[in-house]
Amino acid sequence: MSISVVTTYLYVETDDLGVYRNHARLAVTGLTTSANNSVPHGLTNYGARVAPLEVGIEPTSNNQFWEYQSPDSTNVYVGVGSGSGTTVQLYVTY
Repeated sequence: MSISVVTTYLYVETDDLGVYRNHARLAVTGLTTSANNSVPHGLTNYGARVAPLEVGIEPTSNNQFWEYQSPDSTNVYVGVGSGSGTTVQLYVTY
């Protein structure tokens, strides 16, 4: 099964210095168990690909999930345990 990602853009906030931070939720299905997975995020800011600054993982199935490598401008890297669950939601700030 291939990895599928549905992106929901949540909100934009501004910090004290006037820097905008975008927030999104990525609903991910089709992860491979007992493996490290590259999850394509497709995030852009003014047309340029960007890397998430923060990643939060919310399991939506019965398994263990972790970030095994820092995200880049293409992928978020999610490790999956040996359980049967293959779905997760990722909350990203970019």
